[in-house]
Amino acid sequence: MTLRSRQGPNRSRNLSDSERRTFLMNIGFAVTVVAALLLLAVAGGVSYWSSHLTAAVKVNSQEFSKDALVKQANINTFLLEVQRKRTRTLLAANHIWSTDGNQRLTGIDQQESQVYSLAATQLIDGTIQTELAAKQGITITDADIDAQLTKLATTSELRHVWLIAVVPAILNGQSAPTAAQKATAKAKAQQALTALKGGGDWASIAKSFSTDTTKDQGGDVGFIDENSSLDTVYTNAMMTAVPNTVSDLIEGLDGGYRIGKVTEILPATVGESIVDQAKAEGIDANDLRKAVKLGAANEKLANSITDAALAPGLQRHVAQIYMQISASETGPLAIRVRHIVYSPNHDAQNASTVADTDPAWAAAKALADAAYAKLQKDPTQFDAIARAESDESAARTSGGKLPYFSTNDGIDKGFADAVLKTGLTPGQLLAPVKSSFGYHVIQVMHYPTDVDWAAKLVAKATTADAFATLARDNSDLATAVDGGDTGWVSKGQLSDALKAAVFAAPIGKVSQPILIPNDGTYIFWVSAEENRAPDPLQTAKIKSSAFSAWYTQQKTSYTTWEDPAISSASGG
Repeated sequence: MTLRSRQGPNRSRNLSDSERRTFLMNIGFAVTVVAALLLLAVAGGVSYWSSHLTAAVKVNSQEFSKDALVKQANINTFLLEVQRKRTRTLLAANHIWSTDGNQRLTGIDQQESQVYSLAATQLIDGTIQTELAAKQGITITDADIDAQLTKLATTSELRHVWLIAVVPAILNGQSAPTAAQKATAKAKAQQALTALKGGGDWASIAKSFSTDTTKDQGGDVGFIDENSSLDTVYTNAMMTAVPNTVSDLIEGLDGGYRIGKVTEILPATVGESIVDQAKAEGIDANDLRKAVKLGAANEKLANSITDAALAPGLQRHVAQIYMQISASETGPLAIRVRHIVYSPNHDAQNASTVADTDPAWAAAKALADAAYAKLQKDPTQFDAIARAESDESAARTSGGKLPYFSTNDGIDKGFADAVLKTGLTPGQLLAPVKSSFGYHVIQVMHYPTDVDWAAKLVAKATTADAFATLARDNSDLATAVDGGDTGWVSKGQLSDALKAAVFAAPIGKVSQPILIPNDGTYIFWVSAEENRAPDPLQTAKIKSSAFSAWYTQQKTSYTTWEDPAISSASGG
C-alpha cells in the first residue's frame, strides 16, 4: 500500500476586488500622511534654519547666524536701557548738564531704533579688532572683560565746572573762524583772565566777557563728566584740573578761547552688577561676556593705537593747498570759476521771485559793475571782495570758489552760457552776468585736471608768501583765507597717505602735488620741523580720529558681508 501524507483543510482564500481596493487605498493614505509629515518636518527645519541659523553677517570665512545677531541686539537693548535709566537719574539729581542729558537720551533713542544694524557692526568690527589686537600683541583676558562689566555698572566722576568762553562770531556762510577773528577772541579772553588773576569776581567777569549762554548764570555750567558735549579740549582740561584753580587760556576745537575752574567733585560710583541686572532680564551671562569681550577688544586696541599717536615725536608746521575731487572734472567743457554774486535785496535764494522791473535788480547790477571795475584794476582783491560783499553765504568761507561745472551739470542757463563757452583763459574776468540768483562777477580759475593745475601752482610757489597767496586763491579749505596755514601737525593726525606726503616734503620749499583717491589734490609748504609733544588741541584731535583713521585702512583688507534686511529692521 502506498502511504501519503494527509493534508489539512485549506485556510487561505482570495480577496475580492473591493477588499483589495480598500486595502491599497489605506496603504496609500498612510504613505501620503507619512510623506506629508516628512514634508512638514523638512519645511519646519528649513524655516528654522532660515530664521535662526543662516548667516546674518560674515567676516572673511567666519559667519554669525541670525540667532547670534538677535542675542547681540538684545544685549544692546538691555545696555541702552541701563544708560537711559542712569541718565534720567543724573538729570533728576541735577548732577549732569541738562543739555548733555537730553542729547544723550536722544542718542540712546537713535541707537535703539537701529539696534540690529548696530549689532551687525559690532559683530563685524569686534571680530576684526580682536584679530588686529592679537597681531599687535594684545590679548583680551577675563580680567579685561570683568573690567568692562564694572565700567558698564559705573557712574562716571562728575565735576562742577565754571566757564568763561570767548568764541569768534561765525558769520553766515563761514565754516570756521579766520586767524584774525581768532586773534580778536584771544585778546578778549586774555583780558578776562587778567581780571580773574587780579582777584575779580568770576560771575561778574563772565557776564562782561563770555559769549557762552552760561554767562547769564555767572558762568556756572553745573556738573559735567568726561562725555560732556562741551568743547572737547575744555572738557579734558576740566576733568584733570586742580579744584578751585583758575585755568590758563584753553584754545578750543572751534577756534574759541576758554577759562575754566572746578569747584566740586563727585567721585565715580559702582552700581548694581551688570551681570545680575542682565540675568533679571533673561540674558545669559555667557552671552553677555561674549558681547562685552568685543568692547574690550575695541578699547584695548584703540588705546594702543591712540597712545602711540600721542607720544612725543616729530612734528611739522604745514600750510597746504587742497583741491577737492569733483565728478564734474571729467565732464564736457569742465571748468572751475569763482564768483561774487549781487542779488536783488541781497537775497540770492529768492531773487527769482523778484520782477525784472523791480529797482532791486538795478541796484544789484550797479554793485556788480562797481566790483568789476575795481577788480579790473586789481584782480588780487577778488577773494577779499567775495568774502565781504557776495550774497552767496558760502563765499565767506570759500572766497567765492565753485566746484567744477560741465555741460552735464544742470546749472542756471545764464551762468552756464557765460562760463561754459570756449576760449576762456585762467585768471580772466567776465563782465557781470545775470542769472536767476543775481548779477555775477566771475573769474576763471582753471580747466582740468587739478593735478595739472597743481603742477603750475608749484612752479609759482617760490616763496612762503607766494604759496600763501596761491592757497588763498586756490585752496578749498577754510584755512585758505589764512594762506593755507594748518599749524603744527603730528603723524598721529594724518592718514598714512598724507603722513607720507607731509613728512617727505622739503622744508622751506613747496612739495610736489599728490592726488589722494576719493579725496583730492594736495600741495604742501613745510616751514619748520621739531620734536614736540602734542598740545591740548592736537591731543583732542588725535583722540577723536587717530584710531578710526587707522582702523578704516586696516579694515579694507577684510571681506565683510551683512544681510541687506538688517538695515531695514527696527529695534522696536
